[in-house]
Amino acid sequence: MNIALRAILFLTLLLAGCAAPRIVVLSDPLDARERNDLGVAHESAGEPDLALQAYAEAADKDPTWDQPLINLGNVHAALGRWPEAEDGYRRALRRNPGNPEAMNNLAYSLARQGRDSEALEWSGKALDLDPGNPLFTCTRALALLQAGRRDESVALLDGVLRTLPGDDPLRPDAAALRERALRAAPGERVDIQP
Repeated sequence: MNIALRAILFLTLLLAGCAAPRIVVLSDPLDARERNDLGVAHESAGEPDLALQAYAEAADKDPTWDQPLINLGNVHAALGRWPEAEDGYRRALRRNPGNPEAMNNLAYSLARQGRDSEALEWSGKALDLDPGNPLFTCTRALALLQAGRRDESVALLDGVLRTLPGDDPLRPDAAALRERALRAAPGERVDIQP
C-alpha cells in the first residue's frame, strides 16, 4: 500500500506541475517601418488616435529614425494641436538635425503659433537645404507675411506660382496666400492664426 500511496502522490504532483500558470511573453511582430506604415494606413482611414499610437510605437522601436516623429507631428498639426506638432518635429530634428522636412514643418507649426522669428529661422534653414521645394517656399512666404514682410512674401509666391503646374494641389493654397498678402499693407503683420 505504501507503493500505491507514493504512486498517487507522484501522479498528483506531476499533474499539478502541468497545470501551473505560465508566463507568456508576446512580442510585436511588426518592425519600426511596418509600424510606421500602419500609422499611415490609420491616418488615411481617418483614425488619428490609432495613427498617433502607431507612430509613437514606430519611433520607440527605432530610436534613430526620424520619420515616425515627423508623421506624429503631422497628425497633431492636422488636428490643430500646434504645440504637440512642434514637439514631434523638434524630436525628429534631435534624431536627424539635417532633415529639411522636419525643419519646414516646425517652421509652419511655429508660424501657426505666432512665433514669427523662429518660423523665419527654421523656414530659412529648410530652404537652404532644399531651395527649389515649392512647399518650403510657401512656408517661408507665410512666415515672412506674418512678420510684416509682404513684398518678400509676394515675390516668393509669384515664383512658386510661375513654376507649379496648374493641377498641383499646392497651387490653390499658394494663390490664396498671395491674394491675402496683396491685401495687406506693406509692413503690416498678418496673423494667420484662426
